[in-house]
Amino acid sequence: MSNDTSAMSNDTSAAEQLSENEENKLSPAQVKEYLRAHSEFFIDQDDLLADLKLTHESGKAISILERQITILRERGIDARQKLNNLIENARNNDQLFDTTRNLVLALLRADGITEIADVAQDHLSNHASIDACEIILVGNDRLTVAPSVRVEGSDKLHQDFEDVFRLKRTHCGTQTDEKLLYLFPENSDKIKSTALCPVVNNSEVLALLAFGNRTENFFNTNLDTLFLDFIGQVIGAVLDKEFTLLNTSSA
Repeated sequence: MSNDTSAMSNDTSAAEQLSENEENKLSPAQVKEYLRAHSEFFIDQDDLLADLKLTHESGKAISILERQITILRERGIDARQKLNNLIENARNNDQLFDTTRNLVLALLRADGITEIADVAQDHLSNHASIDACEIILVGNDRLTVAPSVRVEGSDKLHQDFEDVFRLKRTHCGTQTDEKLLYLFPENSDKIKSTALCPVVNNSEVLALLAFGNRTENFFNTNLDTLFLDFIGQVIGAVLDKEFTLLNTSSA
């Protein structure tokens, strides 16, 4: 009986010790946190370093130093990519600012609605990211412009581009083949994405600016349209001034 009791006692002691060891076992997260706080830990641990094993993607074991070099190289590549993206965005913003500045100056010198429409289309068409540009004025009974300027009735524009007129902000995305043909009659088959910008003044849409790009999804719902909306407002303010003069002279 005593032998049985002793065996049970040993089993219980072993179980308690195992349970205690499990409770005191460090988690991978704790080890990681400790090593991060003590980055010099391995300096005097040559014997431990010799026993550590890391597996490369090829299956070959490599040293910690080799792994560190690989990680740092990957991080360097990622950092360079992010830097290149920032530089590219800055370059695009600079180009857009130059286009906007030149456009504003040209609009201030423009004389009449026809010249305003021509100036806007010419300047915006020259931007590197714009493969096609059209401006369509919202027609009214007193509006008289040269045949080169596109004019469309308010009802049709509201019906075909309801979101743009309702929200009064730039809408980016894709359009149906029928709408592409209407917007860009000369090269609709080459346009893969569009940005439709309302020309607004005092909450009234005076015209529609249509931008096209040959790259699919170039103009997308995540695009920052601040500059495009600003351009629409500037053209709207200049057009409104001309409309006011036109109404005054007609009266």
